[in-house]
Amino acid sequence: MKYPSLAVRPAVALVCLAGAYGCHKDVSSVPGTTSTGFSASFTSSAAARAAAMDDYQVNYLGSSVSDVAWTGNSSVCDPGDTPDSVKLRELQRLNYYRRLCGLPAVALNPKYSAEAQQAALMMKDNNALSHNPPLTWKCITPDGQLAAANSNLTLGANGSAAIDLYISDPGVATLGHRRWALFPSLTEIGEGDTDFTNALWVIGGFGNRPAMAFSAYPGNGYIPAPLVYPVWSFSVSAANFASASVTVSDVSGHTYPVSLQLTDGGYGDNTLAWTFEQDFSSLKDDLELNVTVSGVSAGGATRSYSYTVYIMAV
Repeated sequence: MKYPSLAVRPAVALVCLAGAYGCHKDVSSVPGTTSTGFSASFTSSAAARAAAMDDYQVNYLGSSVSDVAWTGNSSVCDPGDTPDSVKLRELQRLNYYRRLCGLPAVALNPKYSAEAQQAALMMKDNNALSHNPPLTWKCITPDGQLAAANSNLTLGANGSAAIDLYISDPGVATLGHRRWALFPSLTEIGEGDTDFTNALWVIGGFGNRPAMAFSAYPGNGYIPAPLVYPVWSFSVSAANFASASVTVSDVSGHTYPVSLQLTDGGYGDNTLAWTFEQDFSSLKDDLELNVTVSGVSAGGATRSYSYTVYIMAV
C-alpha cells in the first residue's frame, strides 16, 4: 500500500497521558528503593464495551469527510477555505483519538486555522512538504511559513483522513505526528485543507498538563481493532527509555514478543515504540492485552508502568 506523504515536524518538547473510560492511576513504591510502579486500572463490562463501540460509530465513523469542499484557487494563490462542518469533523476525529487515550479534548483556534490554510496551499502548489519552505516557493506567505513550521503536514490526504495518517504515522521513525497530535498539554489546534493537502497546527496551543503518569497509543481501555496500527507507543515526559523493556500478554498468560525502537527526542514527550509479529487490526474476536513497560528512568527513579488494551472486534 502506498501512503500519502508526511512531513516530520521539527523539535520542541514537553509532556504525557493515561487511561480511557474512567481508568485511574495507582501509585506504589517500596521505601528505601528507587523503583516506583504505576498501574492504570481497567475493568471490562458489557455496558462499557457498548459505550465504547457507540463512541466509535458516532465519533470516528461519523467524522468521515468525502469532500473537503475547498474554495481556493491555485492559479492566483488564493488559499480559500473549507466549510466549518469539515473543520468540525476533523476536530471530532482528533478528539476521538485523544479520548481513546484518556486525553482532554482540544479546540479550534481560528487564527491558527487561517494560517494553516495558507500552509496547505503552499504544499499543494509546490507538490512538496517542508517545515521551512524557501522564499522561492510559489504562493509563499509569512503566515504560511509560520504555520508550516508549527504544523503536521501531509500530501495526498486531507480532511479527517489526514488525522488518521498523523496517528498511524507510517514510516516515520520519530512518530512525531502522533506525538504532537496526542500531546497531553495541547489545547488548541488549527486546520487547513486543500483538495490534496492538510496542515494541522499543533505547536504552541498549549495549556496546563493533565495529571497523568504516562501516555500510550493504544491507551488504557477500549480500542476498535481497525485503529490498532502496527506501531504502538508509550510516552513519559523527560524519561529515558534506554534500559526499558516491554511485556505484552493476554489473559491466558500468552506473551506476544515485541520489537522495540527508541524514538528521537524533541517531539512532544519522550517516547518508546514497538511492533508485533501479529496484526491486530482485523481481529474476529475481542482480545484483552496487559502491557507492562519496565526499566524507565524518570524523575530520579526507575519506574514500571502497567495498563490494559482491550481490542474490540468490529
